[in-house]
Amino acid sequence: MKRLAFFVALVGLAACSSVTEPLGMEDPFGIPQPFKGKERNDDMIAQAIRVPALVVAVPGGLAEDRAQALRDRVVELAQASDIPALSAASVRAWSLSGEAARIETPAKPAGKKGKGKPPQGAQGVIVWRLADPDGAQRAKFTVTFKAVQETLGEGDLRIVAQDTVNALDAALLRPDTQVSQTITAAVKPAAWVGTVKGAPGDGNQALTRALTGILPMKGVALGDTKSKAQWRIEGVVKVTPGANGQDVVTLTWRVLDANGKEAGSITQENAVPRGRLTKPWREIAGFAAEAAAEGIAQLIQQVTTATQG
Repeated sequence: MKRLAFFVALVGLAACSSVTEPLGMEDPFGIPQPFKGKERNDDMIAQAIRVPALVVAVPGGLAEDRAQALRDRVVELAQASDIPALSAASVRAWSLSGEAARIETPAKPAGKKGKGKPPQGAQGVIVWRLADPDGAQRAKFTVTFKAVQETLGEGDLRIVAQDTVNALDAALLRPDTQVSQTITAAVKPAAWVGTVKGAPGDGNQALTRALTGILPMKGVALGDTKSKAQWRIEGVVKVTPGANGQDVVTLTWRVLDANGKEAGSITQENAVPRGRLTKPWREIAGFAAEAAAEGIAQLIQQVTTATQG
């Protein structure tokens, strides 16, 4: 009998609910449902589960102090955007690593109107790679910069870091993305790549092979011969002893036109453990060539646009 009475009471409450809600009366026995009617953000939930932590590495290609400062800014701004970024290693964390290349063009002699003008500033590219805990690349994106100061001041670093975080945020929502080609013209410029010089170990061959493999993906075709190519690329590596058991490696890529006139150069600087470069370069060559190819493609595009304009 008690069970029957309880069942009748439940039916009565359900009936009251159906009567009172259409009349605009709040059900005093209703269970709060604050998210009722709101769509669930499955992408955000899945990403939070997939990327519990993201370790940001110090990017290569820049002076050590500037590279560390950029890493710190990226971590700071990423955390402000609710991305679980860290600067220290963490178990089963994703990773973000970058390689920068500085683009330099010959300074034009200043005329009467050019007196007193500030320096042109620094410009370049940073190629970032997003990898999962197993080391598999999940996304790749490029950030370009044009700084007011030659040494990338605090304001410049913050702009580059913010652009990086914006691209990272987009990459996390759509993994497995790739860098788009820099040059989209129907007729691609043809470049001849000479053998790199000055690198220890197998660096000369590894860098040459890596650059020739990546340039076509950036919209620059490879010329069959040096005499027929529109552009010539020459690479030189210089290794000097650094502090704390490190070697400082400077890669300079000169870009010359068909007449042998230098159009500009791409410079990269990295610190590596002493003796590391006597071993196979492998990923070192790949990372360096990736950023160098991006910078070379942008430099050729800039010079071509300026000439045609």
